[in-house]
Amino acid sequence: MDKKGKTSETLAKGLAILDLLGVEDAGYTLGEIAARVGISKTSAHRYVNTFCAQGHLARDPRSGLYRLGVRTVALALAVTERNELVRVVKPLADDAAKRHGLHVDVGILANDSIFLIYRKDSPDTRAFRSFSYASALHYLAAGKAAMAFLDPGPLRELVGRLDLVGKTERTITDRETLLAELALVRELGYARNNEESLPGLIAIGAPLFSLRTGAVIGAVSFDSSTATYSMKAFEDQFAGYLVELAKKLSAVVSL
Repeated sequence: MDKKGKTSETLAKGLAILDLLGVEDAGYTLGEIAARVGISKTSAHRYVNTFCAQGHLARDPRSGLYRLGVRTVALALAVTERNELVRVVKPLADDAAKRHGLHVDVGILANDSIFLIYRKDSPDTRAFRSFSYASALHYLAAGKAAMAFLDPGPLRELVGRLDLVGKTERTITDRETLLAELALVRELGYARNNEESLPGLIAIGAPLFSLRTGAVIGAVSFDSSTATYSMKAFEDQFAGYLVELAKKLSAVVSL
């Protein structure tokens, strides 16, 4: 427990391992897990052995890499099928995907990340590894859309905390440049991801708000490939539809 006896540091570190492995499906070695979570290899070994024994992680015997196990995958599927938030989001996202032939992601903002709660993919994005469990905010249209509508003080603090890692040569990694980009997002009402997370993948994202408090709580994004649309054509054709979808989603997630 921490000094106030309210949280478990041991549990938090174990969950951090699951968070890490939920972001990338390529897998991690024991040493990489230890380094990224900030624990010793001995502690990491104890955690991953426990998770493997319970089916939450699996170790590839040939490569030695750890990935999410079947028990975690089954748990995620159960949440997706039964969660009330997913239940109300799904019809609207599915309808938009069918109507426009696009990939749709809906994410909720928490702990300096955007967490995917529902995805409806499209044929031209299935080849891409898009964000899922949790991802940094600065290289995603959904992440930038959610960040941009935070109050100025919390926004600057958040940008100061973020590790602005470059995913592609187009990722914004300078804090002042990112703040200027977010100011533009507020003016437009939506954010753009022009191959900033993956080469060949473009997206636009719009914020979701709590109708009770007015606070930003997440975002929805449309994704496509550069083989299908240019960034400008994608933005021009679908930004209006996206903003309207965001308003509808805000209404149902605020119920």
